[in-house]
Amino acid sequence: MAAPGEPGEAAAFARRIDPAKEPGLSPEQRRHMAQVEYAQRQRVLQRRLRSRNGRLALGIGAVTFGI
Repeated sequence: MAAPGEPGEAAAFARRIDPAKEPGLSPEQRRHMAQVEYAQRQRVLQRRLRSRNGRLALGIGAVTFGI
């Protein structure tokens, strides 16, 4: 048995499931997976916008302070 982290070993828990190609999923499971992925994308977007807004505020403050 290969040790974790060695090349050639695929972690079963990290495998990405494509709902369109997975034959055993019900429509409710597909809908749930879509909702979870949408929520994850929204969290990433919120984090990205929050950091961008912070950098913009610092930049405007620096320009204002420079004037």
